Amino acid sequence: MYLTKDATAATLRQLAGLAPGSTLAMTFLLPPELLDDADRSGLQASEKGARAAGMPFISFYTPREMLALARAAGFKDVQHVSGSSLAERYFADRTDGLRPSTGEDFLVATA
Repeated sequence: MYLTKDATAATLRQLAGLAPGSTLAMTFLLPPELLDDADRSGLQASEKGARAAGMPFISFYTPREMLALARAAGFKDVQHVSGSSLAERYFADRTDGLRPSTGEDFLVATA
């Protein structure tokens, strides 16, 4: 979220060139329009705080965009893991209603 898209692509290329078989797991922010309505205000507040601290959020990716970047960088196996699917898996039985934001997803990629 703090890197430009060009810097993200360059970083992925660098990582894909490391030891074959290595696996990268990273998060990425989704564009605001892909968030649940309830999470958009939280993203806006986070963005405002980050900008005020001199660290603005400058990159957001759709899952398709992130998968394409990873493939173009040279990763052989790329998977998108949605935050929503992780919430269903790990938070479904919580009685306090705690759930993670829908604004951050995972890329899992193997070189």
